[in-house]
Amino acid sequence: MDELSTQEYAQFNDFAGRLRFIPTEHYRRLLKSEAKIILLSTGNQAGKTGSVACSIVDRIMGWHPVAKKNVVYFECSQGHTCAPLYLPSGGACQQCGEVLHIHERGSRVIRCCAETLPGQSQSTNDEGKSAEVKNTQYPELKRWLPPSLIRKDITFRNTSMIVRDPYGGEDIIIEFVSYNQSTQSVAGQQRMLIWPDEAPPIDFYQEQLPRLLAEDGDLIITYTPVDKSSWLFDELFDKARVIYRTQAVIDFFKKQYGRDVQMVEHIDSPYSIEVIQAATDDNPTLKKDVIDELFKNVDDPDDLAIRRYGIFKQLSGRIFKDFTRSIHVRGAAQYFPEGVPHEWVHARGIDYHPQTPWACVMMSISPQNEVFIWGELSMSPEKYTTREIAHELALLGKDYKFRLNLIDPLSEATRKDTVSVFEDLNRAFYQLKKDGVGLGGYWQTWDTKGERGRDSIRERLKKSLVCGRPFNNKVVKDGVTSYLPTLWVLDTCKQVAECMKSWRWEEWASPRDAAVKDKKNTPEQKWSHLNMCIEAVFKEQAFRPPVQLWSEDRTFGADHFKGRGR
Repeated sequence: MDELSTQEYAQFNDFAGRLRFIPTEHYRRLLKSEAKIILLSTGNQAGKTGSVACSIVDRIMGWHPVAKKNVVYFECSQGHTCAPLYLPSGGACQQCGEVLHIHERGSRVIRCCAETLPGQSQSTNDEGKSAEVKNTQYPELKRWLPPSLIRKDITFRNTSMIVRDPYGGEDIIIEFVSYNQSTQSVAGQQRMLIWPDEAPPIDFYQEQLPRLLAEDGDLIITYTPVDKSSWLFDELFDKARVIYRTQAVIDFFKKQYGRDVQMVEHIDSPYSIEVIQAATDDNPTLKKDVIDELFKNVDDPDDLAIRRYGIFKQLSGRIFKDFTRSIHVRGAAQYFPEGVPHEWVHARGIDYHPQTPWACVMMSISPQNEVFIWGELSMSPEKYTTREIAHELALLGKDYKFRLNLIDPLSEATRKDTVSVFEDLNRAFYQLKKDGVGLGGYWQTWDTKGERGRDSIRERLKKSLVCGRPFNNKVVKDGVTSYLPTLWVLDTCKQVAECMKSWRWEEWASPRDAAVKDKKNTPEQKWSHLNMCIEAVFKEQAFRPPVQLWSEDRTFGADHFKGRGR
């Protein structure tokens, strides 16, 4: 083998840092994802910061396989793109044959955001000296970025690094900002990539999104979910279109929760968001015995799930903590193309208020003890009369016979002239039946005491997580067959899903009060209305599986269980 020339040796040294990087599973996924927003949720010491820093170096060098995520990339007149690393000889687009040309970017600025700026101390010791430096983005970028590309490093006064373009274009700027800076101070110019490390304040995050529009940029958040009250669950995890899990995370789900989860889970979401979940075990530089030693004192399974496997739930005040949109919300067209079977037991409820829109819900229970919420309605009594609302409810109920028709007792106390809303509603349904609209139904006031309805919802949500999908709740133990009670929300009920996800306990407005007083034992009114209807139905003994036995060979119309095997 020929000896390296002085120039080649210098180039090799320049890239020595980058060449030492050992790719992690989540790093590889970062390079495949085309999502505009990525939440990289990992366990402690999983190597998430290094993986993102290295992917930024790839963008600068033109090595990123998603062409638009490179600082420099090529495109043709038909809109096809190509990364420099994959540029074909001759410069012609491989898809259409058109000539490829360099995309002219309006911004070459990459923004790195953290709780502190590089070199800034997070805390001080007794002598007033720096005790801990919180910002880890800067040292990781310096570790992997070839030194020859750094035209100007950061200084105490200027926290922006100026990087040479390897392709000879304008310089690339990597700026570092702090969450403590005012929102307005970090507004203004467009950015091609924004990388917040750990959970930023939600107003800071919201201010970043407009900065990406002109450049069609993207945002990556690296996060270890130790903060159980993080807004990231609601805003990103629960809205994700794709959830990617490494094998270590998949194995933990199976061992700890008895759940079979997919490595790549696609969800019907309108948002270009991907969540990547990785474990400490995915760091190739750590040995298993070292990892086990690191977590040997973590006894709480939920805490272990967070700290080692990057699995988190929004625990801050949520009443239904186990509700997960990707599991509990199912496609109505897939599972019930002709509607739920008429032979099942059906119920509906109305949470009545004099001024607030009435919240109405319809649900059914199968012979196998699976509940499906399939109908919802919200109508304002200030815009519509009781009879008009009753007419819409009857239409929504189609030709189903409802065993239970429940309404808030407040409807009995509210009178219009000499007739209560409760009486008016029953008269309306009686007349509608005579007119051939719906099958009628006598409305009764619901039970306002106890929490057995809420407990039943919680139990069913947990069992749905175990089953993973509808029609998968059969259990055979010691020769005895039973069916786990489950609860599913069809995607025709978007308000129900939002209410179950967002309903929380009231919290003290003042942080001081929250610190010194017991937690409030009162649910928030917001998001409560549809949930109150569902709770009321579950309190009734009449809402139980129909008596007839169900057979695998029995069908209810054409392809009622079309989606059962999926």
